[in-house]
Amino acid sequence: MIPSLKDLRLVEPGCLILHEAHDEARLARLKGRIEAEGEQRNPVMASPYEDRFLVLDGAHRVRAMNELGARFVLVQVVEPPERAEGWGHVVQGFEPLGPGGTNGLLVSEEPGDEVVAEVETSAGETAFVLSRERGPLARSRVMWGLQALYPDGAAVRRIEPDGAVRLTGGEALIRYGAFAPEELVEIVASGAVLPAGVTRFRVRERVLGVRYPLDRMMGGEPRARNVELRRFVAGRLAENRVRYYREPVVLFE
Repeated sequence: MIPSLKDLRLVEPGCLILHEAHDEARLARLKGRIEAEGEQRNPVMASPYEDRFLVLDGAHRVRAMNELGARFVLVQVVEPPERAEGWGHVVQGFEPLGPGGTNGLLVSEEPGDEVVAEVETSAGETAFVLSRERGPLARSRVMWGLQALYPDGAAVRRIEPDGAVRLTGGEALIRYGAFAPEELVEIVASGAVLPAGVTRFRVRERVLGVRYPLDRMMGGEPRARNVELRRFVAGRLAENRVRYYREPVVLFE
């Protein structure tokens, strides 16, 4: 059996720690799609944290399943990563940050100890957004302040943390800083979350396209439902309906 398939399990939503906010429009679209298709296409990525699981990718899936009244969510459990990197956001119409500060943000031409984000404009100018206070909660508040400067309705294109991009007129690239997993849990424990789409986790292997039936996650006893899941996976393998790819994959969402 492909090793990562053994990482699939059904987990109750209350056991999943969500560290990012959600987009209402995206959540509504996803919820409608899951309900119409009657299945969860892709597992949520999560790593063990004490007696719960920290969600690395799939916060909208968790919320959609919860709103649909599902007792379980399909999860792929992976080893805890050392850190959560920051996605880069390419934003059209983002105004350059003024020297010294903009909208209460602390802006510098040089990186400091508490760098929250690096902002590059299409004109080649670079500025660093800093936190006036130490700690992950303070940095998260600065992230919210920075995203408040995004133009209303502006499309946000995400790129890899170390990815290169050629900016056109009026575009800016905002690269967010990294967090350790325990810092994300600290933020959630404080009653806060990060903005949506800012953390990027790298995992060894990712399982996609499971398409697990929704009706098998609406109720039942955890042990019995997970036995059903293992039988489902074994059946797909026996039918030669599982493919393993070592090369990078480009996914349309």
